Amino acid sequence: MENLFSLSQDPSALTLITVIINILLAFALSLSVALAYRYTHRGLSYSQSFNFTLVLIGMMIAVIMMIIGNSLAIAFGAFGAFSLIRFRSAIKDTKDIAFILMVVAIGLAVGTSNQAIAVVATIMSIIVILTLTKINFGSVRKYDYLLSFSARSREFSNDDLRSIFNEFLRFDNLLNVTSRESGQILDYNFNIKFIKQSDMKSFIDRLNQVSGVNDVDVVSAKNDIEY
Repeated sequence: MENLFSLSQDPSALTLITVIINILLAFALSLSVALAYRYTHRGLSYSQSFNFTLVLIGMMIAVIMMIIGNSLAIAFGAFGAFSLIRFRSAIKDTKDIAFILMVVAIGLAVGTSNQAIAVVATIMSIIVILTLTKINFGSVRKYDYLLSFSARSREFSNDDLRSIFNEFLRFDNLLNVTSRESGQILDYNFNIKFIKQSDMKSFIDRLNQVSGVNDVDVVSAKNDIEY
């Protein structure tokens, strides 16, 4: 029973150097997770404050675990204190929850002097995140952007459009076409994927030069949103 309630070493046994090292390690590992989040984030819901918070959570959890030590009374006291906190910011992306759990796990491991677990778990988690992002895991689409533009029906040529698409795009899919002004103006919407991401500006410039084409707009498409 004694081992059951033993959470970590006695806080009084921690030296100043150990505390500083643990906090710095929690900071470094949490920062790595935050950078992975920023690098792999897709869509328009990115929050700088959330990224900032990821770093702080890892550090604070480590500090809390060092304070609690093997005291069950302090553990219950900390639980009661945190139950009073209300987090009113909605999680916009379900994947964000996984990043929060990652930094919490880092803080728990570092704060209980399991630094090796924290380091290995962080490295492996980041590798998994980068790999799944690279292969676009879970996506049912092969398109990255939403292209929309207007065209004057009397001047517009589908052959010119197809020529540009073949030059710059790996895939394209027509979503819909709507007409305005008694059919004189056509509004097109496409799902597209570039052969080279760096060619986006050249693609937009070329499209703007097509006779009759106006209001060209390219928007990043989140894989879990239907357009």
